Amino acid sequence: MSENVIQASFAAGELSPSLFARVDFAKYRSGAARMRNFFVDYRSGASTRPGTEFIRPAAEGTTKIRLVRFQQSTTVTYILEFGNQYLRFISNGSSIVEPAFGISAVNKGNPTSIVFAGGPSYATGDMIFISGGNVPQLANRYFLVTPAGGTFQLRDSLTGQQVDSSLWSDYTSGASGQRVYTISTPYTQDELSLLKFSQKANTMNITHPNHPPYKLILTNATSWALTPATFGATIASPSVIQVNVSNPGAVFYKYAVTAVDANGQETPVGNVFQVTSADLRTVAGTNQIVWTPIAGAQFYNIYGSPPSYTGWAADIGGMGFIGTNSGTAATSFSDSNIAPDFSQAPPIHDVPFVNLFPQVSSYYQQRLCYANGGGNFVQTFWMSRTGTDYNFDISNPSQANDAITAELVSLEVNEIKSMVPMPSGLIMLTTKGAWQVSGGAGGVATQGGPITPQTATATPQAYVGASDVPPILINYDLIFVQAKGSIVRDLTYNIYANIYTGNDISILSSHLFYDHQILEWAYAEEPFKIVWAIREDGILLSLTLVKEQDMYGWAHHDTRGNFTSVASVTEGQFDATYFAVQRPNPVGGEPVLQIERLADRTFPFGAEDAWCVDAGVESLSNFPDATLIMAPISGGQIQLTMIGDSFTNDNIGDIVRAGGGRMEIISFTDPSTVVAKIIDPPTDLIPDDPEHRFKRQASGTWSMDTPFTTVYSLDHLEGQQVSCLADGGVVNSLVVHNGSVTLPSPVSKVIVGYGYQAQLQTMYLDLGQEINSVQGKRKKVGALTVRCKDSRALKAGRTFETVIPIKEQNRNTVMGVAIRLITGDERIVMDPLWDVPGQIALQVDDPLPSTVLGVVPEVVVGDSSK
Repeated sequence: MSENVIQASFAAGELSPSLFARVDFAKYRSGAARMRNFFVDYRSGASTRPGTEFIRPAAEGTTKIRLVRFQQSTTVTYILEFGNQYLRFISNGSSIVEPAFGISAVNKGNPTSIVFAGGPSYATGDMIFISGGNVPQLANRYFLVTPAGGTFQLRDSLTGQQVDSSLWSDYTSGASGQRVYTISTPYTQDELSLLKFSQKANTMNITHPNHPPYKLILTNATSWALTPATFGATIASPSVIQVNVSNPGAVFYKYAVTAVDANGQETPVGNVFQVTSADLRTVAGTNQIVWTPIAGAQFYNIYGSPPSYTGWAADIGGMGFIGTNSGTAATSFSDSNIAPDFSQAPPIHDVPFVNLFPQVSSYYQQRLCYANGGGNFVQTFWMSRTGTDYNFDISNPSQANDAITAELVSLEVNEIKSMVPMPSGLIMLTTKGAWQVSGGAGGVATQGGPITPQTATATPQAYVGASDVPPILINYDLIFVQAKGSIVRDLTYNIYANIYTGNDISILSSHLFYDHQILEWAYAEEPFKIVWAIREDGILLSLTLVKEQDMYGWAHHDTRGNFTSVASVTEGQFDATYFAVQRPNPVGGEPVLQIERLADRTFPFGAEDAWCVDAGVESLSNFPDATLIMAPISGGQIQLTMIGDSFTNDNIGDIVRAGGGRMEIISFTDPSTVVAKIIDPPTDLIPDDPEHRFKRQASGTWSMDTPFTTVYSLDHLEGQQVSCLADGGVVNSLVVHNGSVTLPSPVSKVIVGYGYQAQLQTMYLDLGQEINSVQGKRKKVGALTVRCKDSRALKAGRTFETVIPIKEQNRNTVMGVAIRLITGDERIVMDPLWDVPGQIALQVDDPLPSTVLGVVPEVVVGDSSK
C-alpha cells in the first residue's frame, strides 16, 4: 500500500549535496536537490524565472560594461551603462535618446545609407535608434553610423558590419532616427569593477583608486554632467582693503571677511587686516571694514577680534564671528563694539585629497564621507562639514560642525571597502571586519549624540572581512560578500551585545559558491524579494531573502551566454532588474555584449503574456487613443463601441484585447461599432453589478492588432534557433534569418527569444522517522500529484532523463487558441521502477511559466537496496 508524502515548500532553495544525509535538519524538508532556472517564491513554492527582454546592444560590442542604479526618487530612475570611457542611460526599458530627425531617403544596397532631414551632426561610431516607416527591417532597431557626404552609412550595432538592404522594400516615408545620448568618462573598461557610488538627490559621487572623486549630476534626461568634485567654495576669497576708523587710538583690532557661494560653501579668509583705534568698549565709534566684491558671492561673513593693547599676530587666531552682510553687492560692514562669537571661528581651508584618491564614499548625519585613500591611508576616513558637502574645512578652536579626519586603529590593517549609514552609526566594512563609527557616549559606540570631531568613535564589530562588492541593505540587515568573494554573510544589530553580528547565509548552498566568486549583485525587493548575483563564470544566482520568516533560498540560473553585470531600479510598482549578457555573435567570432531587462512575471491575458525566453522581442501592439465599450450579444459574440476614434472595414479580422479577454472582429457596423467573436471572455466586470456588465476600457488599456506571420527586429538573434510564444501557443525550432522568423500561421501577439530549460528536483525522500528510517531502502513512486499555480508545460519523472509530460499541461492546440494557465492539482502515473533516492524531477522545456506549490508522491517503501 502506498503512502502519500507531501513536500509543501521549497523555501530553503537548492541545498548542497553535502546535506543529502541531513534528514534531521528542519530545512531538509523544504529544500531542493536542484533548482535550475527556478527561484524560491517567497509567497509559496518554486517558480520558473521570467525571461529577459532585449533592450539594445552595448556601445562597443565585445568590450566590458557595468550597469549601475541611479534613483533620484520613486519616479525618476535610470540605469547607467558605464563602458570604455563612455556613459549611457536607460529608463523604463528604453534608451535615453536625443531629439528625432526625420529620414528623407534610404539608399538600398551594401552598404545601406540614409539621408536625414535637418542635417544632424552625428559622428562616426554614434549609435542611433530608428523607428517608424514602412520598412520593417529598418524600424525599431539600433545602428552605428558613419558620415559619408550628405548621407550616413549604417553598420550593425552588435557586429559593426555594414548593413545590406538589397532585399528590403523601397522606403517611402515615416521613419526617424535619434542618437543615443552619451557622455564621456575618464574610466576605461578595465577600471569599471572598482567604481563605487553614493547618491543624494540628483548628485551621485563616484570614486576609484586611479581617479579623483567625481560628481554625476542630473538636470534632465538628456542633460547630465560628470565633473571632478570641487572641495570648498567655488568662488574666490574677498580681501579687506581698508578699515575706516571713526575714533583713532592705540587699541589693536583685526578683521577678516569670507564669502559664501550659491552652494552654501564658505571661502577661506583672504587676508587679516589689523588696525588701531579707540577702545570701542569705552569710546563710542565705529570701525568700517571694506573689502573687494566677489562675483558669485551670496553673502559675506565678517570676523573680528576683541580689543588688545599689545597687538595681534597676523593670523586668524583669536577671531570670532561678528556679523553678516547679505547683499550680493555689499562691500562694507561697521563694527560698533560687537562682541565676537568664538563658537564660530573663521574656517581653515583644507583639501585632504591632494595626491590621494579616496575609493569609497557615503553619507552620514548630513556629512559627505570619503574613505580609503590607498597606500598608508587605507584605514583613513574623512567627513565633510555638517550640511556642506565637499567642504572639509576646520576651525581653531575646533567646532562641532568641523570636518573630521580619522582612521581605524587596530592590530591588523583594515582596508575600508564600503560604508553604509545605519541608525546606530556608520558601518564600515573592511578587509578584516566591520566597524561602527558614531558619536558614541563615553567611548561606547551606541546611538549617542551627533558625530563631531570631539565625539567620533570607531568600534570594531564582527571580525569577518568584506570584498569590494558593495553590500546590500535589506530592511535593517546588511548582506555582504566575504573578503575572498565566495561566502555571503548578513550583518545585523544585536541589541543585547550592543554590536553588529551576522551569519553565513550561503552555507546551506555552499556548492554554488565553492571555487567561485561573486562579482556583482543587485536587490529587487518587489515583486519577489530576490537578490540577483553574478558569478565569475557567468552563472546567475538568486537569493530569496525574507529574514522575518527565516527564509534564505538560493537557486542557480543559466542562459545561452554569460551574465556579466546586473543592476536593479524602481519602475512603477516593481523593481526592474537589468543585465549585461554575453551572447553568440550573429556573424561568428567573439561573443557580443547586450543589455537586457528581466521581464515582468504577470499574466493579464493568461499564457500569451508569459515571457519565458531570453533576449526576447515582443511584437508591437496598437493601442488606440480611445475608450472602448463592450456589450455581449448572443452566439458568443460581443459588440465593441469606440469613443474617440473610429473603426474601418479593414479592421475585420483584427484581434482586440481588453478587460482580460480576447476577441476577433468579424463584422463592421459603422465607424464607431463592430461585432467581434469572443475567443477568451473578458473578466473585467463592474463590481456587484447584477447585469454583469463589463467596465469601460480607457485609452492605453486595450489593443487592436492585425494578425501577421513574420516577426522582425531579431537581428541580435541572427542565425540562432529560437522559441516563440504565439498567442499563447508554443512554436519551437525556428531559426532567425535576415533578422526575422516566419510563423506557420497568422497570430497577433508573439514573444521570440532564446529558449531555456527549467529544472526542479526534490531531495532524497524521507518520512521523518529517526528509527526505521527509509534512507537506504528501495522506493517506488507509483504516481505523483503536483500542486501548481499559473502553470503549463510541466514534465515529471524519477530523473530528468525519464521525465514525461503531465498530460493536462501539455495538450496540443490550434494556433491562436491558447490553453489557459492551470492552477490546481495534476496527477501523473510514474514509471513503476524501484530506486533508493525516491526523488521527483520536474522540468519545463517550452517558453511557458510554472509555479510548483508542492509535490505529493505516492510512495511504496521496500527493503534495503542490497
